[in-house]
Amino acid sequence: MSQLEVKAGSTVILYGPASATLINGKASILDHQLKPRKRVVVKSWRSRPIYVEEDSVIECVHGEGGGFEVLDIDTIPTEWRQVVKELDSWRGLIAVYGGVDSGKTSLATLIANNLVKLYGVSAYIDLDLGQSNICPPTTIGYVKLKRTVPDVSALRMDCGEVVGYTSPTPLVEEHVKRAKKIVCKLRDEGVEAYVADLDGWVSGGQAIKHKLMLFKVLRPRLILSIGGLPSELRDLCENIGSDVRELPPPPRIRKRELSARRRLRSMAYSRFLRNSALRRIPISWAMVEDLMGIKDVQEISSRIMKLVSAYIEENDLIVDSKGLKALEEISKKGIGVLSYLYDLEDSFSGIGLLMAFNPDKNYLKIYTPFKHQVKRIVIGSILLSSDGEELYTIPPNML
Repeated sequence: MSQLEVKAGSTVILYGPASATLINGKASILDHQLKPRKRVVVKSWRSRPIYVEEDSVIECVHGEGGGFEVLDIDTIPTEWRQVVKELDSWRGLIAVYGGVDSGKTSLATLIANNLVKLYGVSAYIDLDLGQSNICPPTTIGYVKLKRTVPDVSALRMDCGEVVGYTSPTPLVEEHVKRAKKIVCKLRDEGVEAYVADLDGWVSGGQAIKHKLMLFKVLRPRLILSIGGLPSELRDLCENIGSDVRELPPPPRIRKRELSARRRLRSMAYSRFLRNSALRRIPISWAMVEDLMGIKDVQEISSRIMKLVSAYIEENDLIVDSKGLKALEEISKKGIGVLSYLYDLEDSFSGIGLLMAFNPDKNYLKIYTPFKHQVKRIVIGSILLSSDGEELYTIPPNML
């Protein structure tokens, strides 16, 4: 535990796992004012900047792999601050564009917090399938904010849509379609201003094509690009009337290795599987389909078997059973097929692990925290352990 005396105008950067408590003074995280004696937690592989507005005393604690540093500057770039001053010029959607580990989520959080101050309510839209903040990986969604927050990853989605893969690469059209549905819902609900944290897929022709499709359907009022915006996207913005601001990244960014990103994703899966129990549901009681919209039970069975068999073969596992029985065999080790549950209003309500699928006896077993009546179950294409580890995946359009 360290108690820091920090001068006004400085920034304490917390590297998780860590926590900080403002003992006295005045400080903020991304324009969220810290309350004295209230602890702020930063999760593993994440970081948060505490900007000290008045001379302050801050108590910091960190775990293994975490830490902190004190810089004598405001790490939020002046260009970001200028955009905040102009926010009342843009109502509607503000999109944050940038690559992996570019500071997108920090910028989106800063914007969301200031929209709350302007309008009393705003919304944060999470369109990143692989590094989701507010919804399970492979899904997108939004959460409404009625007060500022230091970290959006502590929130849960109010509304979500299933895409079904950790990258939009094999499902570009589905990702765009679901994103449009989310934004249209917010518009219908009368939210005046909201910010979208886009995915970090920005390199290559296919990535540009994907963003062109996104911008065409979402029609953001303002695009905040961390780094340069490709000329094709800039030309489109002029045609659809979107303003563009190219902004620098913050001076300190925690770059994450691929293994750290996988671990973050595992933690996210685990979070949304917390308090799960095994449910046995008659197949005839719910609509069952896969991510490609296939509803034929025998075809779904075949696809499940293909996924499970490929996993067993690739890992040289010895499994006594074959076919769908093999799924029940590996489920004894806490492994299942990532699946998605919908409530009676047909709204996506949570994830689960499919542990058994038996059309002959008219039942399936699913490990899920969702306890209410299920209208629809969508079976995915990722084998997941009960602690959130991705074990095997096949793009749903290749099953």
